[in-house]
Amino acid sequence: MEDVPHSDMAGAAEYKRADTSFYGKGDVLRAHPSAVVIKQGEYIKTGDSYFFTPKKKAPKDMYAETVSDWIEPITPPGATSLGIAPDAMQIREPQGDVQVALPTAPANFSPVTAGMSLPNGAVLKTGGNGTAAVLFGGVDSARLMPNSEAAVQQTVTADARSAEVDLTTGGVFAKVGTQVGVKGRFEVHTSSGNASAEGGDFVTVIAHGRTDVWVASGAVALNGADGKSGPVATSDGNGPLKVMRLPALAAPHASFLADTETLSMVLNFIPLANQKIKGLRDKAASGATLTPNEQAYLTRIKKVPCVIKLALVEPPAPALKPAMAMEVAPLPAPTPAAPAAPSPINPAPVAEVAPHSSTPGNAPIPAQPKPITLRIRSDGKINFQKATFTLEQLKPKLVALAKAAPDQALVIRAGKSVSYDQVEPVVAACRDAGFPSVNVAAPPPSAAFNPPATAEHPADNLPTPGLLMHPSMQPRPGPTPSAPDGTENTPSTNAPATSAP
Repeated sequence: MEDVPHSDMAGAAEYKRADTSFYGKGDVLRAHPSAVVIKQGEYIKTGDSYFFTPKKKAPKDMYAETVSDWIEPITPPGATSLGIAPDAMQIREPQGDVQVALPTAPANFSPVTAGMSLPNGAVLKTGGNGTAAVLFGGVDSARLMPNSEAAVQQTVTADARSAEVDLTTGGVFAKVGTQVGVKGRFEVHTSSGNASAEGGDFVTVIAHGRTDVWVASGAVALNGADGKSGPVATSDGNGPLKVMRLPALAAPHASFLADTETLSMVLNFIPLANQKIKGLRDKAASGATLTPNEQAYLTRIKKVPCVIKLALVEPPAPALKPAMAMEVAPLPAPTPAAPAAPSPINPAPVAEVAPHSSTPGNAPIPAQPKPITLRIRSDGKINFQKATFTLEQLKPKLVALAKAAPDQALVIRAGKSVSYDQVEPVVAACRDAGFPSVNVAAPPPSAAFNPPATAEHPADNLPTPGLLMHPSMQPRPGPTPSAPDGTENTPSTNAPATSAP
C-alpha cells in the first residue's frame, strides 16, 4: 500500500525500512520461523514511514509484504512495429555509461548511441550507472544491468531463429518472443551454466562464482556449462519469481543470503530502467488522462510480491522538566467579597477574598482540560497524540480538535537542536486553528536558544531564563498572564505497549 492518507493514527507504531534489501516471504519464514510478517492492507505508508497498529506490543523488527514492478518491455504503448529488420540487432534505450567494442577491434570500446546496429560478436559493457537493451529482430530483447559485460549474436532463417548472450559479468534481463511457424531459442551463457528458453521472461545474474536465474514467466532451463541437463522453472506470470542456481547451495542459510542478494540487486535496478512506466505515472499524477493504449501498457507490467524489513522508530526522549511557558493563559480573576463592617475589634474594613463555593453568584472555576503536548522533532515533523505528522498533515487535525474542545490548551516542546524557524510555524498553526492557550516550553539552554547578549538583545530582556523569544511569537495583548501552572505533560510515545499478531 503506497502513501495512503490515514485519518486516525492513534495507537500506530512508526517503522522505517531497516535496509534496502528485498526478501522472498518463503525464504524469511524458512530462515526465521518466528518472524513477524504483516500483509498489505495491515499497514499505512506515508512518505518513508510505515505505520502499523499492533494488537498487544509493537515488535522491534518485522517484515512487510509489498509488490515491485518487473522490468518493462522495449515496446512502447500502442506500438505495432519496432522498425527493425528480422535479422538485425540494435541498441535501444541506452542510459548512463554504455560502451561497445566491435569484433574487428575487440579492445577498443566507444560509447553507444540509440538505434546503433550491432554485428554478431559485438561486446557491450555498462558502468555503474549504465544500462542498455539489445533488440533482436523485433522478437527478442536483452537488457544489461549496470557493471555488466556481454557479447551478442543471432542466427535467423526462414523457419528458425536463435539469439545468444555470452554474459561474463553482471546481469541481463531477457524477454523472449515467439513467431508463428518459426522455431525460436534464446540462450544466456555464463561460466557456470546456460539459461535457455523458447519463450518467456527471465533475468540471469552472475554473483560470487554462481549463476542465478529468476523466472517471471514461461519455461526456462538452467543447464550446466558442460551441457549436462539441469533444473527447469516454469511460471504462468503470476505470483513470486521462480529461482534456479548453479552451483546449487545446500545450506538453507546460504541459500537465503544468495536469494536476498540477487533479488535486491534486480529489484533495486528496475526503477532505473523503467522510464516509460515512470512517464505514464507522472502523466496520470499531473491530472492528465491516459489513453487506452497507455492504460493497457501499465497492466502488462508484472507485479513481483516480496517482503521488506522494517525497524521500529524509537520514541523521542522526553523533554527536561520543569517546563517554562512562554505564554500562559490568564486565570479568571477571583470575585472579591463585600467589605466587613467596622467593629471595636476591627475598626478598619479589610478586603477579603471569598472562598469558592457552589452558592449563586460565586460559582467554582471550571476544571481546565489537561494540556496536550506537541513535540517538534529535529527533522521538522511533529509528534501529536501518539503519531507523527508533517505540519501540513497536522493542520486539519488541529482545526478539528479546536472545534471539538474550544478550551483545550496546547504545550509545544522542542529539543535544543530545533530552531525557532521550525517552532514559529507550529505556533502559528495552533493559533490559526483557534486554540486560546498555546504554550511553548523552554528547551534546555543551548547556543541556539541562548545566544550571547548583544546591544539588540541584552541578556536581561529574555522573557524566560535561557529562552530568546522571536518577535512573531510574542504573547497576544490581554490581561497580564499568570505564572506557569506547572501542569506535567505526558511524553509523547511512538505507540502503546501493544504485539504482533
